[in-house]
Amino acid sequence: MKDSQPGTKPTVAHLIASPIMGGVEIATLRLTAATSGQFRHVAFCVEGAAALRALFEKQGTEIATYRLPTPSVRHGLRFYKESRVLAEQLKAVDADVVHFADVFSASHCSLAALLAPTRTVCHVRLSHPELSWRDRISLLPVDQYVFVSEEARRTFALRLKEKQTRVIYDAVEIPPPGDAKDNTAVRREFGIPDDCHLVGSVARVAPQKDFETLASAAAKILERHPNTRFLIVGDHSSVESLRIHLGAVMQRLRELKVADKFFFTGYRTDVSRLIGAMDICVLCTHREGFPLSILEFMAKRKPVIATAVGGVPEIVKHGETGYLHPHLDSEKLADLICSLIGSPAEADRIATKGFEVVRRDYSRAKYAETMAALYYDLLGRKPQASRQVEVSM
Repeated sequence: MKDSQPGTKPTVAHLIASPIMGGVEIATLRLTAATSGQFRHVAFCVEGAAALRALFEKQGTEIATYRLPTPSVRHGLRFYKESRVLAEQLKAVDADVVHFADVFSASHCSLAALLAPTRTVCHVRLSHPELSWRDRISLLPVDQYVFVSEEARRTFALRLKEKQTRVIYDAVEIPPPGDAKDNTAVRREFGIPDDCHLVGSVARVAPQKDFETLASAAAKILERHPNTRFLIVGDHSSVESLRIHLGAVMQRLRELKVADKFFFTGYRTDVSRLIGAMDICVLCTHREGFPLSILEFMAKRKPVIATAVGGVPEIVKHGETGYLHPHLDSEKLADLICSLIGSPAEADRIATKGFEVVRRDYSRAKYAETMAALYYDLLGRKPQASRQVEVSM
């Protein structure tokens, strides 16, 4: 196994398996930016990940394109050959550590890392209480697991040694205060009147995100507060599966007669600006590890309402830093949103508390230091002085 020489920057190869821009991809962007002072990062992107490649290029991160190996027992020789091709690419960039962006990339690419060979770390960003026997075998070579929440570690299907696991919470930068002109400009862009209550969400339009419950809640909210609109910020068109799901969501909104109250932005690079125009921020979801969007909402001093699943309750303390609603409970979600619409003082209170917690507990500097320590531990080296690169999404 390769060991980098003292005095040189270790190389971390990040294997990202999806072409869609989502939380996993954004988290990898921020990780590479935050630790670029100590490590040389190479982002391995699959074909079709144009938006992701553009953002890595913008922040000065090296990029490689690779073909995702397909694990198979029946076609084991083909899988081996595909993995060998990727292993040669990892050797070509002189990788010291391979960082799998999620469990999916690890299950597909761990053999390649083993063949390279390199030290490996797998980020676990969702709950995985069940894993197929094939995935269990594929994950055996992984040296270290990073869980984004205690819940994700507690429910992980594999039995791991304690020294193999760490919980490292993600982090965000505190953005500058919003500009009222920007907020007005956002509303003008989408034709949203200034006097409307704007409920917003940052999530790709995918089945994992529970738009069915949000749609049902919206119908109930509009009965009590007709002057409410809903802004959805997230990819809905980069791949066919998202386009199909958007169609299903729009059909449900039309059935509920609320489609004209929803505005879908698609993938955007000015997410912080869009959040600034929102009055209340919502994350309605079926499952989550540790959603970055909630930290982004809090960092913009916005009141948050989220589904009580996965690692969400580790961020949102009900009645303190935000509100939680039970999974699939549109009635409760609607009640909570209406309660904040009706009580601006309460909305300000939880928004302020959430901001204070993010500033104290989820700093980028702390995150960068912790992740760098993990990489150095894998390499058996002492940490070096670091510098951070800003990345804005």
